[in-house]
Amino acid sequence: MEKVIAEILREFYENGVPTDVCRRTVEFLEKKRNATSIIGMRRTGKTYITYQRMHELIDAGLPLNRIVYVNFDDERLRGLKVGDLHLIGDVHAAMFPEAAREKCWYFLDELQDVEGWEFYARRLIDSGLVQLCVTGSSSKLLSSEVATQLRGRSLDIEVFPLSFSEFLQFNGIFKKIPEEPFTSKTSGLLRNAMARYFDEGGFPDIQGENVRVRNKLLQEYVNAVVFRDVIERHEVSSVPALRYTLDYVVHNYARKISTRAISGTLKAMGISDNREYISNYLRYLADAYLIYPVSLRTDSVSVRRTNPDKYYMVDTGVVRAMTPKNDAEKGWLLENLVFLHFRRGNNKIEYYINRNGGEVDFLVTNLDTKSRRLVQVAWDMEQLDTFKREINAIRLAKEEIKVKNCCIVTWNSETVLEDGINVIPIWKFCLE
Repeated sequence: MEKVIAEILREFYENGVPTDVCRRTVEFLEKKRNATSIIGMRRTGKTYITYQRMHELIDAGLPLNRIVYVNFDDERLRGLKVGDLHLIGDVHAAMFPEAAREKCWYFLDELQDVEGWEFYARRLIDSGLVQLCVTGSSSKLLSSEVATQLRGRSLDIEVFPLSFSEFLQFNGIFKKIPEEPFTSKTSGLLRNAMARYFDEGGFPDIQGENVRVRNKLLQEYVNAVVFRDVIERHEVSSVPALRYTLDYVVHNYARKISTRAISGTLKAMGISDNREYISNYLRYLADAYLIYPVSLRTDSVSVRRTNPDKYYMVDTGVVRAMTPKNDAEKGWLLENLVFLHFRRGNNKIEYYINRNGGEVDFLVTNLDTKSRRLVQVAWDMEQLDTFKREINAIRLAKEEIKVKNCCIVTWNSETVLEDGINVIPIWKFCLE
């Protein structure tokens, strides 16, 4: 294993840090004697976040030989045990003895694949000579178990597919994100870009691909998550039940999903699985950052239990790749996009039901400022029935919980209502 690690490190120093790195708007959190954990679904660009940080360090004058990078997804490292991890430091010290005596930055990609990695990570950060960054595709890196092992010394960074502003720069549509007031030309470019982003989504490697290639790649991403981050990691025995649970979410995203409904359908199909197992499958898929639950805003545990969570998908492109394109679904897809916009921030996201039973899609609490915002999503506000339903629900909620900041996100409608509620198009909303 020592020879393999030496070969991998030599390749890194010979090739250098990749230069084809599109800068992401991700704040890199780093603190002495703390690990930085970069987490998110596979293929969202976690590795390129580490490359971005490496370039920042090199630009600040740090020699490349004080950076150590190992990707544990490398097939040559299959079978590596936690007792072998010390070889990374040994090999690096043999290659660069002077650099190894100074503080070094370790970037260890998919380290969680090594059982017991937490003990090695803790030893590195305790040494004071290593600034550690680890990446992973599972929220295993966020669990209380790991926090205990690292003695609470872990700063977590979540990485998602490209945001709309990142999409604009990644695809060269704008070098610098435009700000209001927008010219008619800029508004037109942004509307066209949003239509493309709405269908393609934000996974970096599928940008610019034709629809057939794009769908195939996105389907493979999902399969990798299901098999590697769920079935293998959690030793799921009933694969058909897991597969159906995911399929049910994909076809009912942005809506309430109950384990009772899934269990009933499975029984009708002759696949017996109890609701506890289905709850576990939903949690496993959420742990792998493929789906995201949103709960009802209530202080009552019993009320929360009787109102199932709503689930959202990691990316609109994934939804398009896994379901038939249906214009009737556009409203749900728009709601998913709004959810992802808030999920990228440090926000608590809930849905709200007013006393008349009217539902508001999102009650968003900024965990930094504690400010709250009510957000309703409607594809088209031109229809009178839609307008009344969405407006009445958010107006009553605004009155009940005393939230001043309220808006309705649409595909293209824009106005300010007499009571101060903003109606804003999605392309402008996503640039806030």
